[in-house]
Amino acid sequence: MAGVYSVAQVNSYIKNMFAQDFLLRRLSVKGEVSNCKYHSSGHIYFTLKDGGGTLQAVMFASQRRGLNLSLPRDSRLLVKGTVECLRAGRENNQLYASEIELSGARGPVSEI
Repeated sequence: MAGVYSVAQVNSYIKNMFAQDFLLRRLSVKGEVSNCKYHSSGHIYFTLKDGGGTLQAVMFASQRRGLNLSLPRDSRLLVKGTVECLRAGRENNQLYASEIELSGARGPVSEI
């Protein structure tokens, strides 16, 4: 039977498609911050959310370049970066932030 693939092959293909997608390489995402954790390494781990879902995000210490921004829960942000598929086959995508800006007052994010 032609076109029969293993689970590993399908997952690898999905991960590869993420890596090649131009939109996902240079993306701006607007959402509310939650679950923000400042790691001792200098990395910032957080979740962006809106009424339709969530997206895990990280800004590595090397990308912060003097960013002195506090990310209080429910702050609205505009985050620029790259989305990658961490583990294909699971809803486990992550935004690698290169820039973070406050995008307005606290509270629900309006329709994007």
